[in-house]
Amino acid sequence: MDTARLLEILFSYNRFWTTGHVEAGIGRDLLSQCLSQVDTKEIVVLKGVRRCGKSTLLAQMMDALLGKGIQPRQLLRVNLEEPLFATEASVTLLEQIYRTWRERICPEGKGYLFLDEIQNISGWEGWVRGRTDTEGVKIFVTGSSAQMLSREIGTKLTGRQVSFEVYPLSFSEYLRFKDVKVHTELEYFAEKTLIRHHFYDYLKYGGFPEVALKENDEDRELLLKNYFEDILYRDIVTRHEIRDVANLRNLAVFLMTNNTRKTSVNKLKNNFSISQDKTENYLSAILESYLTFQLQKFSWSLKNVQRAGFKPYAIDTGLRNRVAFSFSADAGRLVENVVHNHLHRCHEEVYFGDDDGETDFLVKKGMALTQRIQVWYEDNPQAEIPERELAAFSNLKKDNAECLLLTNELETEMEVGGQLVRCVPVVKYLLLGI
Repeated sequence: MDTARLLEILFSYNRFWTTGHVEAGIGRDLLSQCLSQVDTKEIVVLKGVRRCGKSTLLAQMMDALLGKGIQPRQLLRVNLEEPLFATEASVTLLEQIYRTWRERICPEGKGYLFLDEIQNISGWEGWVRGRTDTEGVKIFVTGSSAQMLSREIGTKLTGRQVSFEVYPLSFSEYLRFKDVKVHTELEYFAEKTLIRHHFYDYLKYGGFPEVALKENDEDRELLLKNYFEDILYRDIVTRHEIRDVANLRNLAVFLMTNNTRKTSVNKLKNNFSISQDKTENYLSAILESYLTFQLQKFSWSLKNVQRAGFKPYAIDTGLRNRVAFSFSADAGRLVENVVHNHLHRCHEEVYFGDDDGETDFLVKKGMALTQRIQVWYEDNPQAEIPERELAAFSNLKKDNAECLLLTNELETEMEVGGQLVRCVPVVKYLLLGI
């Protein structure tokens, strides 16, 4: 690419070179963890579903660096989905971009390179490692494919990278976008009515940042529709060269619509009358795109886990509702989905239980179960807790696992089968963890 034209494109993404200011948006919870890696040598990798806020996190890190006195020209941001790069997306282009920046913009001092949507460059990991090993540059990358990045990092970046998963907004972040701050129990009680109003919207429209900032419901729904289409076609169909788009789409919609309900590859294969290999490949591609998560059954036996099937959970309830065209009858399942995503953010190992009555979530740390969590979201706060919800806590072996029943309004403690069970309103749990 002609150097003058390349500089013009780079300047369009790096106007702070002259203004000294980066539009950074509303702060995300993950920012402090990312900033803790700024002065290390490791490559920082941000992974997550398309439009969840990875680019905004890059901007917030850049803004923080400028605030620490780093000169604007020491920073370079590159959007690798820029259409003008499409025909030349390669390691050669990366090298040309880097050399042009170093020679024309930042010839001296440490550089900070931010590469957005790196999965569009084949062989990126070798180039990034080479620059990190030989040049005075700190590199940050983002990508929208879970397994692709894991494979490439595993082969060439082992020990040279720190990865963070970025999700749509948590409920506490969603409230921040609505200018509601809740840090204590007293603040929760003071804003309880408003918080519950926002929680209803959060269940319905989810936590994608741009969707949260929209005031008009039609605008929200249009954005969510576009997000689903982008993920389906750009991150799954195109990347995996899938021809049978109809069955892929039907499978993705089925998983999103039937979130929280146990299924298996065999059931999906029979449901759509497609081969085992095709079902497994399509499911893998959907999971890679972060469109859904796959929650496995807990067992100390790996064989039992593999045979037990899984429960799908949507990356975002708003996206799920837009695809499923369903909301009001599914409130309990949507709340369960939100709790799953919260636990997935906070813990490395989360499962469901299915031995002595189904348990929605089991949290494991090391070799011990630390929490058993059941979600019971009943619109009528006076309703009696069904036996099926308490069965998860009956006949358990004595251990130190905390037993929680997450509710709509009910807050109390009770004994079930010799176990202390704390009933906590789900909104309070999401905000305060109590």
